[in-house]
Amino acid sequence: MRILLLFFIALFAGCSQGRLPEKVVIKYTGDGPPVHFAVQELCRTISESGVEVGTDTIRSMKGLFIEFITDTGIEPEEYRIRQRGKTVRVCGGDPVGLMYGGLELNDYFRLRKNFRKIGAIDGSPYLKKRGIKFNIPLDARTPSYDDTGDAAQQNIATMWEFDFWQEFFDQMARYRYNLLTLWSLHPYPSWVKVPEYPDVALDDVCRYTGRIDSNTNMKWIGEDIWDPEKLEIIKKMTIEEKIAFWQKVFNHAEDRGIEVYIFHWNVFVHGAQGKHGITWSQSSPVTADYIRKSVKAFLLTYPNIKGIGVTAGEHINRNLTGEFATENWMWLTYGLGIMDAKAENPDIDVRFIFRRHWSDLDRIMEAFKDYDGVFETSFKYSRARMYSSTNPPWFDKMYRREVEEKGIRCWLNVRNDDLFTFRWGDPEYAKTYIKNMPYDLIPGFYWGPDGYVYGREFFSKNPREPRQTEIDKHWYNFMIWGRTSYNPELGTEFFRDQLRLRFPEADPELLYRTWRATSEVISWIDKIHFRQNDALFSPEGCFGKYGDDQGFHDIDNFIRTGAMPLQGVISIADYALNPEGQEGINPFEVAERLEDAADVLLRGAASIHTDSHIELEETTADMMALAYLGRYYAGKIRGATHTAIYRVTGTESHKTLAVEALMKAVEEWKAYARVASRYYHPQLYARTQRLDWDEILTYVKKDVEIARKAQPGEEVRVADDNVLWERDKTRI
Repeated sequence: MRILLLFFIALFAGCSQGRLPEKVVIKYTGDGPPVHFAVQELCRTISESGVEVGTDTIRSMKGLFIEFITDTGIEPEEYRIRQRGKTVRVCGGDPVGLMYGGLELNDYFRLRKNFRKIGAIDGSPYLKKRGIKFNIPLDARTPSYDDTGDAAQQNIATMWEFDFWQEFFDQMARYRYNLLTLWSLHPYPSWVKVPEYPDVALDDVCRYTGRIDSNTNMKWIGEDIWDPEKLEIIKKMTIEEKIAFWQKVFNHAEDRGIEVYIFHWNVFVHGAQGKHGITWSQSSPVTADYIRKSVKAFLLTYPNIKGIGVTAGEHINRNLTGEFATENWMWLTYGLGIMDAKAENPDIDVRFIFRRHWSDLDRIMEAFKDYDGVFETSFKYSRARMYSSTNPPWFDKMYRREVEEKGIRCWLNVRNDDLFTFRWGDPEYAKTYIKNMPYDLIPGFYWGPDGYVYGREFFSKNPREPRQTEIDKHWYNFMIWGRTSYNPELGTEFFRDQLRLRFPEADPELLYRTWRATSEVISWIDKIHFRQNDALFSPEGCFGKYGDDQGFHDIDNFIRTGAMPLQGVISIADYALNPEGQEGINPFEVAERLEDAADVLLRGAASIHTDSHIELEETTADMMALAYLGRYYAGKIRGATHTAIYRVTGTESHKTLAVEALMKAVEEWKAYARVASRYYHPQLYARTQRLDWDEILTYVKKDVEIARKAQPGEEVRVADDNVLWERDKTRI
């Protein structure tokens, strides 16, 4: 058994909230890397306070003694911190619980509370699995779900930086996440050698050099992303070096108590098509065998992978029956691939997660009846809008009964496709959201986007060197969702303390109250103008990509778009058609709430003294940008509503009010653009359009002309119900 004694000799007498002991001794036994990480954090914190590390091996009775002990009487990931006299005992149900206890004690020390009266601190996970969704752009030849945006293209090289993953996993542990889900169409050629298909594995890391814009097909149809003439090698690596790299990455995740799951869409064979007769055909025996062998080789190469998730869509033939019917095909490929790997290595323990999208639960359960392992399902809990409502209605309406009747656990896939550029921060929203989850039916949740990559930021006009990681830029957001899913009862004081640690020069109460209003802006925009899928609407740019939602969303789009269901909000068209006969929050009241949130943001941001703290300056600028965005939408909603009422009633005063509101909206967009453009370059968003605030201004101004040219009798209606409770249920 390994025992490490670390001693710290105080160089100063005390601090503002309590005196430091003369010596600190930290003792821990062979509990592995998670505990070692927590001890390192403690060492760094006390050292940065001016404490020198000593080498004395005698426990000092004048100092503080901290001991880490595994206690099998408490649950995994739980911890208990107790002080008796000069001894502090950190007990954990397992190494991860000990790590969390050590990290909690580290936060306590960082806040410089009374070191002699630590008392009792307990921690127990509310949700057992707390994860992040991460679309991973490994290579132009093995893309993630949609790599047609700058975030993916600029982060291909980042995916092959161990320093990035080290920071990412360390932050995840600090924020109490224990799961990372990596999403790719078909990652295996970049990750593994398949003995039966030897020339599929890809050396080097490549980026596509062809033009990519908002018209580029997300499946790369019409683009030859395998043509060497259109590829740029950005990192020279053999497949053996790639395997060694990812083994190191996945091992580091394990060292931080984080499980890694791999998620796929189907049927895709990027990087392998054309070799050995492999095609994109669902009915191809060669393709099915190749994917089965790839899954087996992957798990044997990386035995610490703990889950595989599969989406029946996006590229399948739902009309096939028999052996290659969609659900059977998933068994022939992923199911049997996992079973093959377990036959060779019985220590492999892999959850299989079947995503409800485009498929049938009864048929998939029948296909996987012989699966030897945990079998679970998954549901898009908020569609693509995690910031829209703390109580999204779709699970209860569409899937709860089926899950309960089948007795199958359901993961919540919580999609953020609303807010990528600007910093969000509302702990109360997150706590309520988490407590509203169907706790008894879920193993846990994972949150993240389809249209963005949480790698390194790439569009700041004041970049760090190296570029700041997204998990660091959006630290408050990531911290909120991780810590509240571990403990949704955390009080306001906890979050104020975290803000004080990050920004000691700012008033933490003012910063806390102001930051919360960012949540109100996004939530009210979504509630009145609800487009459930990510490619249909981006609030930051007021645009979408497909069908009637393609391009900028003008006031006609706002008039015909329904409100979010079961939120008590009346849509613009419904209100215009029957303003007196509707119960709920009308569009004018939504506009008022947006303006109220904007006022909180602007007043607070103006009162927060940033001095020379560039990150705090950027944070308050993000708040101001969202404030002006909220004001813009308030004016747009008023203008759209008055225009709709004018079309129904012919009352000229409504046309006048519409034009006035939309002219004000133009000015608010200009203010939004000034703030955003000061700190950020434009970027191309995957799934929607290019976010260039000055270019979009041209379309913002056109709303004024639409209102001016409006005529009585023009059609006013909601174009679709946005709900799909019954129609096409399996698609979502």
